[in-house]
Amino acid sequence: MRNWKKKVAHLKKELGRCRQVKGHMKNSDTAYGEETLQAMFDATHDNALLMYPDGMVLAINAAAAHGLGKVPHEIVGKNIYTFFPDRVVALRKEKCLKVVLEKQSVSFSEEGHEIFLDWNIYPVFSESGHVVKLAVFGQDLTGKKRMEEQIQQARKMDALGALAGGVAHQFNNALTAITGNVGLMEMDLPDDGKFSRNIADMMAAAHRMAHLTRQLLAYARGGQYHLQVTPIRNFLETTLSLIKHTLKPLVRLETDLPPDLMQAKVDRTQMQMVISAIVANANEAIQEKGRIRISAENVELDAASCEGSMKPGPYVRMTINDDGKGMDQATRSRIFEPFFTTHFIGRGLGMASVYGIVSNHAGSITVESEQGKGTRVHIFLPAIRETATDTGRPGASRKKAMTPGEGTVLVIEDEPDVMEITRETLKRLGYRVIE
Repeated sequence: MRNWKKKVAHLKKELGRCRQVKGHMKNSDTAYGEETLQAMFDATHDNALLMYPDGMVLAINAAAAHGLGKVPHEIVGKNIYTFFPDRVVALRKEKCLKVVLEKQSVSFSEEGHEIFLDWNIYPVFSESGHVVKLAVFGQDLTGKKRMEEQIQQARKMDALGALAGGVAHQFNNALTAITGNVGLMEMDLPDDGKFSRNIADMMAAAHRMAHLTRQLLAYARGGQYHLQVTPIRNFLETTLSLIKHTLKPLVRLETDLPPDLMQAKVDRTQMQMVISAIVANANEAIQEKGRIRISAENVELDAASCEGSMKPGPYVRMTINDDGKGMDQATRSRIFEPFFTTHFIGRGLGMASVYGIVSNHAGSITVESEQGKGTRVHIFLPAIRETATDTGRPGASRKKAMTPGEGTVLVIEDEPDVMEITRETLKRLGYRVIE
């Protein structure tokens, strides 16, 4: 009997030890499971949280907590709605209630101030089939949306550029015939001044249209460019001295141009048109009294900062900043379109040609603006460290006089009007023409 009692006591002791081990293993598994769940939560870059239908948070990952300016332990055990602005609480409560009532997942999107979010809410059921918890997953699509908008904008600008180039080509042919024939008329008419004013008016109108054609070609990136190594500081000082008299009396022009600015290879006349157009827009955006500030600096761009045909390397960044009316997002997204205009954003092809010229220089232009807060335009141009050999004034004339000659000229042209005026002009200069 004594031996039997000893055996029973020994078995009870072993059973207690087994229970202790089992309990320890159970607690370890639970802790391990919670750690694994949190690790899986934190591994995703999307927002993820588990909560009761009333909003009480059971678990949340680091990404979701970071989006609220918190860390997970500051949110767990609290109501999630207390961390949201009032404008989004009603919508999210409505979606959660729908999941509970309909017992099925719900997806919806939110668009805030330049922020885009996609949400998915899934029901978690009890054994009795009731929805007792909600699993919420959110994806920030802001970067993707911005990339899609940039691609869409680039495609639109390319299509408009192709259209502008085609129009400019036909326009140019017609203008060549007009100006050429007017010139021949002027040569034939007696020099008595009777028709001089009419001819001058026709030529002036033709030259205005020729300027429009050059703007179209610049926007289409098909114009002729005379690239020269140019010290940007000297270029800006010269350009601003030529256009500052066009500003309103109460508009103040300020500059910040460091002496160590690098050089860039640019068409000085075309780039002068860029600066003039942007300053003119800034001047027009200021209603009465205001300030336009032009600054520049050397910057180094990596691959992530480059757009279009830009390549990583040194750049000169020119910034034109004004404290005028500013623009809303819808207007800002269209300012580089041909013929898009408002009462303060320039007219016709000004900004469209600016876009084309800067792009043709392997650079980029960006615009930052808000209504009532002014506008800031950044121009990036590839910088070089060569020494400029031509220090002439931007846009300086290099006309050469045409003198009569003799010989034979072969003319190849597919436009009849252009062929005709070219032939007649060459004949009057003494050449024999083969078409």
